[in-house]
Amino acid sequence: MNSSNEPDIQIQAVKYDGSLHCEWETTLLTETGQYLVVYGRRGRVLHHHTRNQTFICDTPSLEYYDLQNGYTVNLDLEQDGQVRYYCNICLPAERTASGLRFVDLDLDLVRNTAGQWTVVDEDEFLENQRTYYYPDEVIEGAKQMLRRLQNKIEQQDFPFDGFLEKWIQRVNKKIDS
Repeated sequence: MNSSNEPDIQIQAVKYDGSLHCEWETTLLTETGQYLVVYGRRGRVLHHHTRNQTFICDTPSLEYYDLQNGYTVNLDLEQDGQVRYYCNICLPAERTASGLRFVDLDLDLVRNTAGQWTVVDEDEFLENQRTYYYPDEVIEGAKQMLRRLQNKIEQQDFPFDGFLEKWIQRVNKKIDS
């Protein structure tokens, strides 16, 4: 899928104290002042530092990183054409010399292939508030961002307005050609 005009970039998710949580390599598809869209190839290696494990991802992914708001959107592109969504509530992502880095606040919103959205990892969010001493404004900001993200999905606001689906079509065309 990669060509010389699509650079590989490293994605790093870190904990609130800056310690490395997860990292993986992706291919940059587009970048604006508001967001990045990247493609994760099937077979990419995900280093999960918190669990001290390495995973080989068996599905490709399309990933959206907001540079101004505290959320990410990961779409796992299943072989049968189904799409699983996984949204991280985080601090706004930041560009780095080698890619992108974001502080994962361990509060997530997921959609299964049946289209049902569920908030997950609320227990981790509560635990890490104490472990990493989240300031009150970070805790309240994460809760507000979760509500805003749920509203974006419900109202079909960007990037849930067909934008991500268009990228899926582009990626699938490149894979098939």
